[in-house]
Amino acid sequence: MNRAGTLLIALLVACPAAALAADEDAALAKACPGLAAWAAGHPHGSDVAAAADAGRPVSQPSLRQALATRAAADTRARDAMMAKGAPDPAAMKAILDIDSGNLAWLKGVVARQGFPTVAQVGKQGVADAWLLVQHADRDSAFQLEVLRTLQARGAEAGVRKQDLAMLTDRVLLGQGKPQRYGTQFKPDAHGALAMQPVEDATELDARRAKVGLMPLPLYRCVLGASYHMPVAH
Repeated sequence: MNRAGTLLIALLVACPAAALAADEDAALAKACPGLAAWAAGHPHGSDVAAAADAGRPVSQPSLRQALATRAAADTRARDAMMAKGAPDPAAMKAILDIDSGNLAWLKGVVARQGFPTVAQVGKQGVADAWLLVQHADRDSAFQLEVLRTLQARGAEAGVRKQDLAMLTDRVLLGQGKPQRYGTQFKPDAHGALAMQPVEDATELDARRAKVGLMPLPLYRCVLGASYHMPVAH
């Protein structure tokens, strides 16, 4: 896989939810009929986290702030890449540098005290930590370690089902296996975004719905409109 293809895998993460919080939400809704209705029934992760965290004390506010700062840098770098409308070497390097720094820092946190909990950093802090793990593709063993931790914590993990699904797909692909939920795409030989191999494709949309992911046709539309690239079907 070439460097551009590898990076675009790292780029394609929580695009649908994040996109509706950005300035281009109206354009996306226009480009993808049904998106606004779907989003109305699936509240944005940040909105849900903010409501859950309202008035909640956390035991490690400095860690919570550090996670927020690093997640914001992650998002800014990816927004800058998307704004280019095409792969840009400088923007790609910026993302890789941020991901590398975030990975090293978060691994240090986990080694010292384990993966952050809701009690320590709130639901938004846990979501920010998840984002850093989701973009840690250069260390699939660490991604698997965190995924197992979150799965073991169950409802107490404070992570949405769709986020666990996306991390599951990253881990499976990192192991050379087909993904389960069809969240990960990469450019094909014709320059279109193509879904990477998936297990039991006939039941894919049913699995996606079960964890709160949007139907695949709508997801393809959002990816294409967000990244200004054709999407293979």
